[in-house]
Amino acid sequence: MGRPSLKDQRRRDLIRACIQAIHEDGPEAASLARIAKRAGLTAGIVGHYFGDKAELMEATMGHIGRELGRETARRLAAATTPLERLHAVIDANLGPDQFRPDTSAVWLAFWGRLNHSPRLARIQRINSARLHSNLRHALKALLPDDPEAVARITLGLSTLIDGLWLRAALDHGGIDPAETRALAVHYLHTALREAQDSKQASP
Repeated sequence: MGRPSLKDQRRRDLIRACIQAIHEDGPEAASLARIAKRAGLTAGIVGHYFGDKAELMEATMGHIGRELGRETARRLAAATTPLERLHAVIDANLGPDQFRPDTSAVWLAFWGRLNHSPRLARIQRINSARLHSNLRHALKALLPDDPEAVARITLGLSTLIDGLWLRAALDHGGIDPAETRALAVHYLHTALREAQDSKQASP
């Protein structure tokens, strides 16, 4: 792979600066001027790489979403069974990298804007679809004759993952990040056991 072009490198620098600015200054105070200064550029030059702050924010959310996707893919590649694949998805979404202060600040800032930004909402739909697809693929292998249970556990586990992350990412959320994976795994195993027991009890 060759070296990135100057345009690509500048875009990456601005995305990193945007993450840092949101983390340290908060999303409202993270102006284009502050972001540009952190990247060693002028605010006027930012327009050559991003049309406006909304476009830069969209690119930043896409960047952290792709990072999560790559981490999920890496963990899935090491899994050898459907259950290990489910654990891999949980570990990727609730792993230490997702609770870094800078990453958490960006996710929280974006989640607070989803209802008011169609572009950010579109990226979140992509992220959610990827999570659902990964869960559903592994669950189908474990419950091949129970599509209703597959759909129910996919929705339940994905919702729990999002909720656990949010609670743990808040300063006063009341959940330690290390607890989140254990809670998600407990739900998964309980739901699988109930689905399997229900199938065996059916005439």
